[in-house]
Amino acid sequence: MRKLMLFACMVLLAIRVSANGPAQQIKIEQVMTSQEIRDSGITTLTLAQRQALNNWLKRYTLKILRAAIQKEETLSETPLVRSSCSPVIESTISGEIEGWDGDTIFKLDNGQIWQQAGYDYTYFYAYRPDVTIYQTSAGCRMKVEDETETVLVRRIK
Repeated sequence: MRKLMLFACMVLLAIRVSANGPAQQIKIEQVMTSQEIRDSGITTLTLAQRQALNNWLKRYTLKILRAAIQKEETLSETPLVRSSCSPVIESTISGEIEGWDGDTIFKLDNGQIWQQAGYDYTYFYAYRPDVTIYQTSAGCRMKVEDETETVLVRRIK
């Protein structure tokens, strides 16, 4: 399952999102070797056929990634709630916080519980700081008041 997720993530990385424009279309040639391209006969396809194949690849990859994420959530010890941070969530950390270090849990006064979703390390101390959780292309990010660093988070309750 991890290999499948890794493959899907690598393919999705090929869909680069530009701040100045729309996402670039993934192309079959980006995920096949030169030998596979020759053996498959892709070079003999018309432009319309190639575009149809590239569109299918994008849909198929997204389908695999969604299935892998759903499977990972099912196998997880802590069941995940689909993270939704749109509109922006504003609350306060319940108690003290000493930064984050990989899988930190954040309990908020509004009853929500969020967990760090990507490895990052930041140390600071604060007691009951205000936080803002907002949507980005990578997922939900949490900003703690008076801190310049943000952290990628996912809602677990």
